[in-house]
Amino acid sequence: MSKTTTIWNEEKEQFLKENYAFKTNGNLANHLGISVPSVKKKAYELGLKKVCAKRKIHSALEANVLKMSELNSYRSIADKLDISLSSVKSIINKATSKGYKKRSKEATKKIMSEARIRLIKKERARAIFGLNPKTNLKVIPNKQKYRMRDRLKRCRYDVERNDINVYIDDETRRHDNIENEAQKLGFNIITPIKEYYPIDFVFENGEAENQIAEELIRN
Repeated sequence: MSKTTTIWNEEKEQFLKENYAFKTNGNLANHLGISVPSVKKKAYELGLKKVCAKRKIHSALEANVLKMSELNSYRSIADKLDISLSSVKSIINKATSKGYKKRSKEATKKIMSEARIRLIKKERARAIFGLNPKTNLKVIPNKQKYRMRDRLKRCRYDVERNDINVYIDDETRRHDNIENEAQKLGFNIITPIKEYYPIDFVFENGEAENQIAEELIRN
């Protein structure tokens, strides 16, 4: 997948300036619809720093972190609770020193694997529909859709590389089976709009109109 460039404008830069100090990079990235590295790069270019006071870690927040750590990655916990990744690790390490039993390595591997699978699916979906990626993952879009897009093109259907709309024109060699399969994969088959004129109107003005009328009747 080709690397895309994040488009910054005055509004996005202003939001970053106003919120960078006290919001996590993950929260900022989600709000702006970009990747965390893009947030860090722009913050560096603008000379922004995390200068706010650290969020006070209270007992309820600690309890939430420990409870969520059983089934969620540390990054996911940080994003959901709007705290830093280092704060999550600090809470868990502090609890461990007091006797809290951390999840096993096997459980951690399983959680990380499931989180990566979900992330890959999201990035693959964005690639299929032509949206910009939010991570640096290199994903391969749905192979079935790529094959179907090629089949449609060979039959003269008009379909763009990153679009799900399939258009039909006079050169299209239509196939019901292919269209049904395409629709099951999420493609939209869009048929052209035909305009018909009243036969009485066509017959009013002579021989040329009679020929047109005959063609309309045959079609």
